[in-house]
Amino acid sequence: MRSIRIQRVAEQIHEEISGLLTRGLKDPRLGFVTITGVEVSPDLGSAWVFFSCPGTEQERSLSLEGLESSAGFIRKTLGKRLHLRTIPEFHFKYDQSLDCGDHIERLLVEVREKEGWDDPTRLRGSSEDVVRALGEAEEFLVTSHFNPDGDAIASVLAMRLILQAMGKQVVAYNKDPVPRIYSFLPGTQAFVTSPGDGPYDATLVLDCGELDRCGPLPPAPARGKLICIDHHLTTSPLGEVFYIDPGASSIGEMIDRLLPLLPVELDADLASCIYCSILTDTGSFRYSNTTPAALRTVARMVEAGVEPWEMSNRIYESQPIERIHLLSEVLQTLWLDPRGRYGSVLVTREMLDSHGASMDMIDGFINYPRSIEGVQVAIQFREADQGQYKVSFRSRGRVNVAEIAAGFGGGGHHNAAGCTLEGSAEEVSGQIYGAVEDALND
Repeated sequence: MRSIRIQRVAEQIHEEISGLLTRGLKDPRLGFVTITGVEVSPDLGSAWVFFSCPGTEQERSLSLEGLESSAGFIRKTLGKRLHLRTIPEFHFKYDQSLDCGDHIERLLVEVREKEGWDDPTRLRGSSEDVVRALGEAEEFLVTSHFNPDGDAIASVLAMRLILQAMGKQVVAYNKDPVPRIYSFLPGTQAFVTSPGDGPYDATLVLDCGELDRCGPLPPAPARGKLICIDHHLTTSPLGEVFYIDPGASSIGEMIDRLLPLLPVELDADLASCIYCSILTDTGSFRYSNTTPAALRTVARMVEAGVEPWEMSNRIYESQPIERIHLLSEVLQTLWLDPRGRYGSVLVTREMLDSHGASMDMIDGFINYPRSIEGVQVAIQFREADQGQYKVSFRSRGRVNVAEIAAGFGGGGHHNAAGCTLEGSAEEVSGQIYGAVEDALND
C-alpha cells in the first residue's frame, strides 16, 4: 500500500500539471489533454502521468509528443512549487481505462435499447409464465413492500384468495402491521409479521421490484422459486418468473388479467380486494394511471358485488380522531418555495407520539401541498429514525420524480416516488429542494 507521503506527492503533481495545462503550456498539441492520474515510485525517482484526450490515434500520439517535449519545463516549474529535494522523472502514458468505460457504456446503452428497458410501456415476462409457476407449487409465501399501501395489502389478499381456491397452502406476510383503514378487507387477520423459516415451494412478491424492501425473508433455498408481479419500471426484473407491466394502474388490475387463465371464480371477496387495489393506487380514480383498462376492471368488480360507496366510506371517511389532530399539526409545517412551484410538509416522530398516532395515519398528507394551485412537485419528509428521513414525492406530470428519487438511491413512478436520506431535517430538505429546483429548471 502506498504511504501517505507518496500518495500526497502524487496528488500534488496531478494538481500542478493539470494547472499548467490550463494556464502555462501553450503547445497546441495539448489543447484537449486531461490528466487522469499520477503514480509515484516509492523512492520518488519516477512518476507515471496518465492522460486522456479526444480524437484519433494520430492525435493522441501528437499529444503524447507535446507532453514529453514539455517534461523539462514541467519538472522545473514543479521544483519551485512543490519544494521537493528531488522531482521525479515523468513518464507519460495514455489512459485506456476511459476508452474501456466508454465502450462498456455504449454496449449497455445498445442492450437497453435493443431490449426496450427504457420503454415504459414494455411488458416483461408474461401472465402465462406466472400462471404456470403458480400451478407447479403447493406452499406459498406471498408478500409485498414494507410500509404497505392499499395496493400492497389488497393485492396480497387477492392472491391469497386465489391460491387458496386452487387448493394451495398460503402464508400472507408483511413485516409491518396492516394499516387500520384496510382492516375491513377479507383475510387481513391472516397476515403475519414474520415469514418463519419455511420451506416454501415459491415466494410471490407483489408491487415491489427489490427484495430488500420486503423485509426479512427465508434464505434462498427455503423460499423456493421467486415469482414477481409488479408495475414499477426497473432496470432488471426480480425473480425467476415475473410479470411486469409499467403501464398497469395497479397490481389489482394485473391480477384480474390472470383470472381467465386460472381455475378460480370471481366472487365478492376477491372483487373487493382487486377494487381496493385499483381505487387506492389511482387516488380514487384521479391520477394519470386511471386508464380505460383500469376502469373496465373496476366495473367488473362492481358487477361482482363491490359497493363503491361502502368501499370509499371505509377507506376515506372513517378516520380516527388521532389522525385529524396529527394532520392539524403537520399542516403547520406546510412550506412553499417563493415561486410556488413546489411545496412540502414534515412529519416527525414527536408529532406521532404526542397524538398517539400510528405511521399508517399519515397516508394522503402529501396530497395537501400537491393540491395547491401552481405546485408541480409535492414533498413529504417523515422522520424515520434519529437523523434519518423518508422522503416522498408527488408530481403533477411535468417533473419525473422517479429520476429525482433515483439520484438519492430511491425510485418509483414518474409521478410518485421516494427515497431515504441521512442528516438533519434542514440538511435533508436542502438537498431535496436543490434537486427539485434543478428538475424544474431543466
